[in-house]
Amino acid sequence: MKYLALIALFFLVACNQAKETKIDEDQLGFIDADLHSDETNFKMKANFNEDKPEVGITIERSFENAPPMIPHTTAGFFPIKMDNNICLSCHMPDKVEESGAREISKTHFQTWRPQLVLKDGVYSNPKEDDKVYVKDVKDLNMAYFNCSQCHAPQADVTIDIENLFTVEFREKFGIKESNLQDNIGDGVNN
Repeated sequence: MKYLALIALFFLVACNQAKETKIDEDQLGFIDADLHSDETNFKMKANFNEDKPEVGITIERSFENAPPMIPHTTAGFFPIKMDNNICLSCHMPDKVEESGAREISKTHFQTWRPQLVLKDGVYSNPKEDDKVYVKDVKDLNMAYFNCSQCHAPQADVTIDIENLFTVEFREKFGIKESNLQDNIGDGVNN
């Protein structure tokens, strides 16, 4: 009985201490505003690039092999669907000479998924090594049909948070071009 009373006392003290250190959820975040209120006035909203295609200025990549940002307006482009993607009308390899657009990366014409083997009701990878499986495909890999999943429109935004990230590229051209296709296995093999 003596031990039970001691445990109960310990539990009550621990609960009281937990209440004292609790932070109200409304106090979390970078700004002191109610995000759900129509009355909230943000000092600055994002000013998205309104340039037409072929006119926009491409900003440099944020890190090595970062997906390039979209340097032109995307008004009317969304929603992007598998059977309705306006981006492909300019960025497919057979359209870039006519449109002057940047060609879709060769990685978008590859699959990195192994052909699994069904044995005794279990699918398994037939290759038991540590190599990355890469196979070229004739058509656009539809895992990449939603361009805006990785590529974002450029915007002029001011953020009051200091950015301490330092960009380092292994190759001089990395700030403008991707070498992902050549380095896809980095980190897999020792």
